[in-house]
Amino acid sequence: MIFWLYTFLYYLAAGTLLPREYFKRPRDIRKRWLKEKFAFFKKKEHISQKKVVWIHAVSIGEVNAISNLLKNLASEYGILLSTVTDTGNQVAFQKFKNLPVKVIYLPFDCPFAIKRTLNAFNPSALVIAETEIWPNLILTASKKIPVFLINARLSEKSFERYKKIRFFLKPILNSISLIAVQDKKYKERFKALGVSEEKIIVTGNTKFDIEISPIYFMWENLVPRPIVVAGSTHFPEEKLITEAFIETSSGSLFLAPRHPERFKEVEETVRSLIKEKKEIGFYKLSTLSENIKIDAFPKLIVLVDKIGVLAPLYRICDIAIIGGSFIPHGGQNPLEAIYWEKPVVFGPSMENFPFINEFLMEKACLQVTKVYLKDILEDLIQNADKRIEMGKKAYQIFKQKTGATDRISKMLKSFLEYKSF
Repeated sequence: MIFWLYTFLYYLAAGTLLPREYFKRPRDIRKRWLKEKFAFFKKKEHISQKKVVWIHAVSIGEVNAISNLLKNLASEYGILLSTVTDTGNQVAFQKFKNLPVKVIYLPFDCPFAIKRTLNAFNPSALVIAETEIWPNLILTASKKIPVFLINARLSEKSFERYKKIRFFLKPILNSISLIAVQDKKYKERFKALGVSEEKIIVTGNTKFDIEISPIYFMWENLVPRPIVVAGSTHFPEEKLITEAFIETSSGSLFLAPRHPERFKEVEETVRSLIKEKKEIGFYKLSTLSENIKIDAFPKLIVLVDKIGVLAPLYRICDIAIIGGSFIPHGGQNPLEAIYWEKPVVFGPSMENFPFINEFLMEKACLQVTKVYLKDILEDLIQNADKRIEMGKKAYQIFKQKTGATDRISKMLKSFLEYKSF
C-alpha cells in the first residue's frame, strides 16, 4: 500500500513540476527531454549486438566517477546510460560518443515509464551509481533483471533521514542484488537500514580512478601567473572569490560556474566588480586565443563559459578553489585538481566528500572561511614551494586510494557471468 501511495504522490509532484522543468531547458533539447522522461522509445531500440547494461548516473560528477568503469564494460556490453541533469547528459554524449553507448534522460519514476524503457532496450542488468534511490526504478527493474548499487555512500545527514523511513526503504534496498560501498562506515549504515550483510561489499571510491586527457590551450603561457581556477562555483561564490582575488597582488582568475545557465549572470557580476579596476582584464574562455593581447593587463579574470573543460583546465593552474564549499551545499569534487598535483583550497562546507578530512589532517589541502580567503590566496601566490609541497602531498594520498573501478568491474562481470542471464 505504501508504494502505491508513493507512486500517487510522485504523479502529483511530477505533474505539478513538469511545465517548469520543461521550459527551463534550452529549446533544442525540450522535445527529446519530454519524450525520454515519458519513455517514448521505439519498441526495440538497438545499441549493440551484445547484451546491454543500463547504467544510471545522475549528473556530471557521477558520469565522471564511473567513466572508466563504463569504458571497461563497453568492451563486452552495449551501454544504456541515463542521467537526470542536462550537463550530465551533455558531458556523457561528449565522453562516450565513440563507444556503444546510448545516452538518455532517466524516465519518470513511474512503473509504466520504467517498463517501457526495459522493454525498449532489454537490458541484462541495471547499475546505479552512488545512492540514487528511485523506488519504482529499483522495484520494477529488479523483478526482471539484477540491480546493482555501486560507489554507494550514505552521509550522516541522509542516514538519519533514511532511518525515519526504514520501513519504506528496507524492501527497496533488499531488492538490489549487490551494494558496493565506498568504505566500512557506509556498510554499517546500510546494514542499519535493514540490508542483508551478504549483499554489501566494500570496494572503495571510483572517484579516485579518474583519467583526464590534457587539453593544451594556445594562450596558456601568455596569461599572468600564478593562475587560480575556481571550479564548479555556485551563487554567490563568484562574487566573494572575485573580491578576494582583486585584493591579491598578481595572477589570473578563471571562474567556472557549476551551471551553464548562470554564465551571463556571473559575467555581469564580475564586470561590475572590476569596472573601476583598469589593471584587471576580463575575457570569456570562448574568446581567448593566442592573438588576443591578454598580456596588456597585469591581472586577468576569465569566465569559463564552456562545458567539459574544467578538469583539464586544472592542469594549468597554480591554485585550485573548490566551489559549493563557501555555501551550505556540501562542496564539489576536489579530486580533478588533486589529480594534477595542485594545491586545493575550499570553504567550510565539504560534507559531500568526507574523505577530504584525511587530506586536511595531512595538511595536503586548506579549508578556510570566506573572511580569510584573500589572505590564504596571497600566501599561496607568494609561496611557490608551499604550493608544490601541498600538491605533491595530496597526490600521494590520492594514489593510495585508487583501484575501486577495477574491483567493481570484476565483481559485476563475475556476478553477471555466474547468473548467466
